[in-house]
Amino acid sequence: MRALEKALSGEWLSVEEGVELYHQAPLPLLMAYAHALRLKIKADTPYIVTWQIDRNVNTTNICVANCKFCNFFRPSGHQEGYITDDETYKRKTEETLSLGGDQLLL
Repeated sequence: MRALEKALSGEWLSVEEGVELYHQAPLPLLMAYAHALRLKIKADTPYIVTWQIDRNVNTTNICVANCKFCNFFRPSGHQEGYITDDETYKRKTEETLSLGGDQLLL
């Protein structure tokens, strides 16, 4: 697949190429190319793999999208609906930092 070779050479993929890979590329092939790209980018530390420690702090659980997979949302006016206040943001941010987190998702 041309898009995989393009990605491995460091070129940006178009949306169409990404959609093509999503629908047509076998997962083991994507994994192999991702590993090869990581080795290329991190050639000086090929056996060190890291991750981002982050936390989602939701502004609210009130939502109108009604996604079928979501067990989190509550419709407007629901008794379990909430809007996160400043003190909760501060507490959750401090908790995240104390656990080594370095990214907060809102």
